[in-house]
Amino acid sequence: MRIKKISAPLQGLDLESLKKNKALVRKNGTAKLVVSASDLNLDFNAVSEKAMKVVSQLQKHNFKAYLVGGCIRDLLLGKKPKDFDVSTDATPEQVRKIFPSNSRIIGRRFKIVHVIFGRNIIEVTTFRSNKVAPTNKAEKKFSTRISDNSGMLIRDNVYGKNIVEDSLRRDFTINALYLDPVKKEIYDYNGGLYDITQNVIDIIGDPQVRYSEDPVRMIRALRFSAKLNFKISKRTADPIKKLSSNLLDVSNARMFEEVNKLFLTGHGHESFDILRKYHIFELLFPATKEFLDNQTFLQFVDYALVSSDNRYKENKPNMPHFLYAVILWTVFSVQLYQLNQYQFSMVEPVDSANLIKNVLHCVLNEQQKVTAMPMAVSDSIKSLWRMQLRLTSFEEEENPNTVTDRNIFRAAFDFLCLRAKFEPFLESYVNFWQPYYQKSKIQAMKMQALKEPKGKKKRDKLEAKRGKKQTFATEGFEDEKNLSAKRKAQLDKARAWRASMNLSS
Repeated sequence: MRIKKISAPLQGLDLESLKKNKALVRKNGTAKLVVSASDLNLDFNAVSEKAMKVVSQLQKHNFKAYLVGGCIRDLLLGKKPKDFDVSTDATPEQVRKIFPSNSRIIGRRFKIVHVIFGRNIIEVTTFRSNKVAPTNKAEKKFSTRISDNSGMLIRDNVYGKNIVEDSLRRDFTINALYLDPVKKEIYDYNGGLYDITQNVIDIIGDPQVRYSEDPVRMIRALRFSAKLNFKISKRTADPIKKLSSNLLDVSNARMFEEVNKLFLTGHGHESFDILRKYHIFELLFPATKEFLDNQTFLQFVDYALVSSDNRYKENKPNMPHFLYAVILWTVFSVQLYQLNQYQFSMVEPVDSANLIKNVLHCVLNEQQKVTAMPMAVSDSIKSLWRMQLRLTSFEEEENPNTVTDRNIFRAAFDFLCLRAKFEPFLESYVNFWQPYYQKSKIQAMKMQALKEPKGKKKRDKLEAKRGKKQTFATEGFEDEKNLSAKRKAQLDKARAWRASMNLSS
C-alpha cells in the first residue's frame, strides 16, 4: 500500500506501527493500540471543558470514561469539534446520581444521559455489547440481532463490559477512537488511526451484516466520504449497490434527518455526486429518477447545493424546505405542465387553483413515503412553489404589496434568481421584482434592529439568573421552549436511538 504524507497533528505517529496494528485487526478482529496524545500535538483547547468535567467526575467515582467518536476524529484532523460524546461503564442510573441536578435520562429501550451545562449538552452512553439479549426461549436459540421493519434493531441494548466490546459496536474505524483526557491517551482497537492517515472510510466487522443491521450505515459511509474527502475502502463500498434497496425499509422520519445531514451541513455538492455514483439519490428522491440524465437539472441542483455549502461556511442557516423545493421543482413544474396539456382534452377542465393543489399534493405525498417532512416544511415548499407561479404571472395593474408583504417573498425571490441562471427568460421578472426585494430586505433589517435590544435584555437577564443558580430545571432548554411535548419526546427518542447505535456525527 502506498504511504501518504501525514498532515498535522498526525505527524507524531509512527506510520509503520499503525500499519502493523491494522494488519492485526484484519487478522484477529481487534488489536489494541495506545498512543500518547502529546505525541500527536492535539489541541486540548479545542476540547470542551464541560466534556472534560464529565469524564473526570466519572473517573473520580471509579468508573471508566472516555471521549469518543467524531470529536476525536475531528481533533486528529485539526478541526474544532462541535459535539462531544462520552462513553463509560457506568449505567445511566449511576451517571444520573453523579450529576443529579443537571442531567436527565432519555429513551426507554436505549437509555442515555444528557448532562446539561447551560446550552451545552454532553451525551453520555454506557458501553454497548455486540451480544443479543433474548427475551424468550425461542430467541435464545439464535445469536443474530432482531430488527423491526423501520431498520431499527430492537434487541440490541445490551450493556458491554469494556471498551473493546463497545468499539466493535461502532460503525467505522475512524469513529471508534477513544480519548482519556485525564491520562491524555488515545485508544484504538480497530485500526482507525491508520485509516485516518490514509484518508479511508472502513466499516467495522462484516459489511453485509452491519448494513443489514442498519441500512443507514450505507448513507453514513457516503456522507463521511463527502464530508471528509476520504475514499471508501473496497470492502466497505462493494455491498452498497447490492443492499441499497434496504434503505426503503428505514423509517421515513429517520431518513428525513439523514438527508438534512447530507445536504445542509456544508458538503451538499460532494454528497450529490457520491449519492448518484452509488445510485442512492434516486432512492432518496424517487420522482427525480427520469431527470438524472438531464444536464440542466443536474447543474441547477448542483449550483444550489454549492451556494448552500457556502452559506454554511459563512454560518448562515440552510433550511430543509428550500433544499426540497430545489430538488423537486423540476418534478413539480413538469407534472403541472403535463396536467395543463391534458386539460385541453377534458370535457370539464379543472380550475387552475385545484390543478396546482393536486400537483402539489401528488409530488409531496410521494416524497413523504421516503422522507417524512414536518408539516411546516411541506407547507413552506408549497408556498415557495406557489409564489414562483405568482411572481411570473403578475399583472401590471395589480398592487405589488399583495405579493411583497408575504413572509415567503424574499425566499421566493432568491429561488427565482436561482432559476433565472438556467432559464434566461426569467431575467425580466428578476429585474422587475429586484427593487421590491431590496425594500423588503431593508424593512426586515429595521424590524430586526428594533427587536434586538429587547431580545438582548432578555438574554442578559437569563444569563444572570443562570449565574446565580444552575439547576436541572432551568438549564439548556431555551432552544426547545417552542417545541410541543410530542416533538420533544420524538427528539429524545431519536437521540437515544442514535446513541444506542453509536452514530457519531
